[in-house]
Amino acid sequence: MAKKGTSEHATEEAKKEGSRIAGTFRKIVLASVGAVGVAQDEVTHLIDRMVERGEITEKDARKLVNDVQKEVNKRRKGGQTKAEKEMEGMMEKLNVPSKADIEDLTKQVTELSKRIEELKAGMGK
Repeated sequence: MAKKGTSEHATEEAKKEGSRIAGTFRKIVLASVGAVGVAQDEVTHLIDRMVERGEITEKDARKLVNDVQKEVNKRRKGGQTKAEKEMEGMMEKLNVPSKADIEDLTKQVTELSKRIEELKAGMGK
C-alpha cells in the first residue's frame, strides 16, 4: 500500500482539528442552553411566588411566563445564528479549512492522482 501523501495527511489533520474545535464549541453552546434553561426555571419560580403572595394575578403570570418563553426562544435562535457566525470567524482566524475547502482539495487530489496514473501509463507504452 502506498504511503499517504502530504496533502492527504494535511487534510486528515485539518479534519481532526476542525472536529476538535467543533466539539468544544458544541459543549459551550450546550452549556449556554443549559444556563438559559436554569434561568427560565428561576423566572418561572419567581413568578409563581409572586402569584402566591398576591403580587400579580394568575392570568398575568401565565401571560408573563408566555412572554418570557417567546423572548427566550427568539434570543436562542438569534444566539445560534450569532454563535455559528462566531465559530466560522474563529475557524477562519485559526486557518482551519472549511468542509467545502477540504472537499475541493480532495477532489483536486483525486483528479491529479488520476492524471499521474494516466501519464505513468502513457510513459510505459
